[in-house]
Amino acid sequence: MSAEEISSNERLANPALRVSVVGVGGAGNNLLSHAIGGGVSPSRCVAVNTDRGQLSRSLARNKVFLDQNVDPAATRFVTRRDDQRMFQSAAHRVTSYTDGSDFTIVVTGLGGGTGTESAPIIAQRSRTPVRPVVSVVAIPFIHERERRFIALRGLKRMVEACDCTIVIDNGLDRDHLSTATRTTDETASIAVRSLSEMLSGAEDVEARDILEILSKGDLATVCNFALRTGDTLQFSVIQALRTPSANLPLKHAKGALLLYRGPATLSTAQFAQAYDALVSLVGHDLAFIHGSVYTQSEPSVCLFLTGYAYGTALNGFTDFIELYDAEYGQEEGDGLTTLS
Repeated sequence: MSAEEISSNERLANPALRVSVVGVGGAGNNLLSHAIGGGVSPSRCVAVNTDRGQLSRSLARNKVFLDQNVDPAATRFVTRRDDQRMFQSAAHRVTSYTDGSDFTIVVTGLGGGTGTESAPIIAQRSRTPVRPVVSVVAIPFIHERERRFIALRGLKRMVEACDCTIVIDNGLDRDHLSTATRTTDETASIAVRSLSEMLSGAEDVEARDILEILSKGDLATVCNFALRTGDTLQFSVIQALRTPSANLPLKHAKGALLLYRGPATLSTAQFAQAYDALVSLVGHDLAFIHGSVYTQSEPSVCLFLTGYAYGTALNGFTDFIELYDAEYGQEEGDGLTTLS
């Protein structure tokens, strides 16, 4: 067991690390506003959009308007040179806000025009050897068939551009999940807030350890649970595992980040018991870091499971990749990213 504790209740007031959050496209702006409403500071948030109306309604302090002709409902990658230059220019404008940060979180919905095309470019431009980038992405519903497959193509580009990509899958079959399953907006908000709090409350060495766990694979899933009176941390972790944001098998997880938010002061022994419960369900040891944030609000836990390879995890999103390529595939030289 590799475990460290990050207590954020004092250091959050004077964060050791500066975290920027960038919301890209209509869905990304919506997810970003929910994250701000959930407690993320708007001062280091950047909203990026082609829609002036949506951009004006964003709660983010900083805004970048993309003046171009991409259809928000588009389901194919933009390949025109002018549009590519525009996206590169937008990425440069975004980095003018994120360059002063130690860590960047990019939030977007994949499957449409703006987020799918520009978010990977923004992530890539924001990422440096000393400034990591983690993305939180939403994938469309199963019935949005073509958008969903375009999203999976975009997912590969996000994986290549980021240190880790946390997936929230709208197509997840939730019939067997807990009735406490949250909406995509709520899940993304909790994921962004939890990452921000863990990193803002971490010192240099701890932040590197968090990044190491996040970087154990291309993809990650996030689980959460609101504690009720009498619930133990161990029980809460087990319940949280019933609310995954994506269909990624437990046995393939390599690392875990656990954040408790609430008024209670939890002991190292309680976190150790939670780790033991997690390992018993996963089936093997995990790299593990836990943290806590003092708040008077209702107690909750947020659990990130990391270490999933893109190729292995892809089967959790679709079994019809070859069928899609046959129906919607492009001619050679069209510039599309392949799934292989």
